Amino acid sequence: MSASGPLCSYCGRAPAHGGFSYCSRTCGRAAASGGGGPSYGGGTSYGSYDQYDDDDDDGPPAAGPNYNGYPGYGGYGGGYNPTGGYDTTGGYDTTGGYDPYGNSTGGYGNQGYGWGQQYQQPPTPTVDPTLCEHCFARPKHGTHKYCGRTCGSAAKNGVPPRQPPSSSSQISTQPPSFPTPFGVPAKPCKIARCNRTEESGSGYCSAAHRRQGVRDGLDPACLYCKDMPRDSPKSLFCGTKCSQSATNAGPVLLEVPTSDPRFTDVAGQFKTAWKHTSTPPRVARVYKIILPQSLMDSYDTYKRNLEASGNFAGKGMEPANERRRWHGTRRTCKIGDDGKNLKFCNGAQCSVCLILKNSYDVKFAAVGMFGKGIYTSATSSKSDTYTRGAAPGSQYKAMFLNRPDSTP
Repeated sequence: MSASGPLCSYCGRAPAHGGFSYCSRTCGRAAASGGGGPSYGGGTSYGSYDQYDDDDDDGPPAAGPNYNGYPGYGGYGGGYNPTGGYDTTGGYDTTGGYDPYGNSTGGYGNQGYGWGQQYQQPPTPTVDPTLCEHCFARPKHGTHKYCGRTCGSAAKNGVPPRQPPSSSSQISTQPPSFPTPFGVPAKPCKIARCNRTEESGSGYCSAAHRRQGVRDGLDPACLYCKDMPRDSPKSLFCGTKCSQSATNAGPVLLEVPTSDPRFTDVAGQFKTAWKHTSTPPRVARVYKIILPQSLMDSYDTYKRNLEASGNFAGKGMEPANERRRWHGTRRTCKIGDDGKNLKFCNGAQCSVCLILKNSYDVKFAAVGMFGKGIYTSATSSKSDTYTRGAAPGSQYKAMFLNRPDSTP
């Protein structure tokens, strides 16, 4: 669409206003100040733009990408004003004065060079109070602020939370194809030869490529479904669903593959902590023990109370003075000899299965050097002396790596 009559002597794009040489006061002032005409390029300017452009440009091609009307690097949309500002009502230019060609439905702006949509003030985003306060994607767990231990630990360790989504379905303040903060380009999908960008910071463009990433060894698999990559470096699961399913199934053993960083970590600590003169045995298998939620809640309460009374974190220690310690005991069955033999036995003398099913209980503890109690050690070779040898028909011995809380 165009207008009849001579064009503005300055911009050469919009019709001159009435008997004047320029289309508006903006061009008139620019010409009077010796300006050389407007620039139609992009570069990396974050100047003015039509935030809700319908991508229906009448002007020359943009020098940079136009993210379908959203703020982008360079380029301009149908409502771009190269001299600054944008038309907030369609009929009034905030930098160039009244626009006689504008109208209340987003008409032809005096420096707009195109037909754009009416600008609307983006709504203030509101956050669903039932969502996790770190990922803003999954519901909170019970009365806690986070959906699970993964997000809770991330928040505690200072990992920035994800951007909360807007509750408005009318106007999006961020394009769905560009989920990272404005000004930070989205990373490419990890799969080779895929030219798409990652989805929501997952490292992959789709669920199919997330699964392929696990098959290709790019990321360790969720210990529960063994299909999808984990949702964070410190997590063992792909998300809340698998984490909750594992807890609901507890007590249960989940095998940690030898290629997993967790396996390397545990095996490395076992070897480093072996202080006796004998050669440390090879770690054949590592399992993650998933306890029922009731036991974990009881432990968390004890841990919070201990930290509140001792203020260990304030003294430079782990909260509640939690440390990784070894515990050796008797195993009379062959549980854990391979990944298929993970059922607990009912033997009254199999301390391994009793601990797995019920956790530690002082009433079942033996009397040791310092009296009756549950003994753990930072030295793996010391705890090994309490393993009582391999179970009948098995070539392996079993040992626990715990995180007990204690006073110094």
